[in-house]
Amino acid sequence: MTGRELSIFACLTDTMVAPVAPLPPVRETDAAPAFANSLQAGPRLNALALRGALLALEVAPLALGFGARLRRLAPADRERALVRLDRGPLAPLMKAVRSLAHLHYYGDAGVMRLLGYDPDAVVARAAEARR
Repeated sequence: MTGRELSIFACLTDTMVAPVAPLPPVRETDAAPAFANSLQAGPRLNALALRGALLALEVAPLALGFGARLRRLAPADRERALVRLDRGPLAPLMKAVRSLAHLHYYGDAGVMRLLGYDPDAVVARAAEARR
């Protein structure tokens, strides 16, 4: 993935997840790099489709009359643009991207720990159970 695509995904994740304290901002998690790793591990065609979807979502606010690309909009305008996209023909795409944003944000080890889930403890318990 390009830096631009990672930035678009981070922007979408920030808007869709909208974390508030004590949860960290998206930029302080591994959400975007984890998404890039997921794309690299999956089928190439899927990765190309998702990368194209990110680019389409970046320019969609222009087509909706917001006057700028997604990353250039103020947070409130970003949210309004995504709500409009949720109600249109891109709704299935929005649902998929929203799911990926949540998966990769809440999959960050620091976020999981803040929410009371310790993945290292789970692995340790599993290893102990196998012994």
